[in-house]
Amino acid sequence: MRKQSNVFCAAQPLTETRFCELLTAAWGRVRAKHSGAAFAEALGVTPETVGNAMSGRNTPKPHTVWNSLRADPTALDEIAAHYGFKLVPMAAEAANDLATAAGTIDAMAALIRSQDDQHRDHNETLAIATLLRPHLAALNGIVRQADELRGAA
Repeated sequence: MRKQSNVFCAAQPLTETRFCELLTAAWGRVRAKHSGAAFAEALGVTPETVGNAMSGRNTPKPHTVWNSLRADPTALDEIAAHYGFKLVPMAAEAANDLATAAGTIDAMAALIRSQDDQHRDHNETLAIATLLRPHLAALNGIVRQADELRGAA
């Protein structure tokens, strides 16, 4: 058995019941923005299948759950949040460059401050990652855009 200090995600495992509750909340939030048919189509299922999942009559298959990201990139936020995570696209448009620059500069300033004692400890690493993580998709978008300009993508 692993020691607690070796466990990255300290959240309790989800039960099927709790998973379904979180999924119902997430899908309800997303489905309110779309027609029932459009949401079901994005998932690759029928509206009845979505209704059955949201009423608790069945648990959707894993690929159906993941397909909900096709309808909305925040469609699994409630589930990810249970584990202390946030899902973000791997590729994003290089937009809002000033906010990206400001956030990245804040993270780099924290990285520099972490070297005051010549060593970055685990708490500093977590703090820096928290500052940097929201900007990774935009930074990746800038790099991808540059690759496209060079013809490398």
